[in-house]
Amino acid sequence: MQEVEVAETLKTLSARIDELSNALIEKKENISSGISDALTEKKTRAIKTIQGKPFTYLGGAFVGGLALGFLMSRRGKSKTR
Repeated sequence: MQEVEVAETLKTLSARIDELSNALIEKKENISSGISDALTEKKTRAIKTIQGKPFTYLGGAFVGGLALGFLMSRRGKSKTR
């Protein structure tokens, strides 16, 4: 008699676990698609902004690269001394 009750309880728990895991999978897919949509929107907005003034952004990236290179070279020299 107890074996039948245990088997029924296991069957019920197994069904509940399957139900919960499916719900988690669906929730994860919804979250990742929302993140993907947000990133796509931001990328599109950035591209449109850069297309308006491409040389301004190119100049800013160049100056930023020079500054970063200078700072990194200074850090390397101070370690060797």
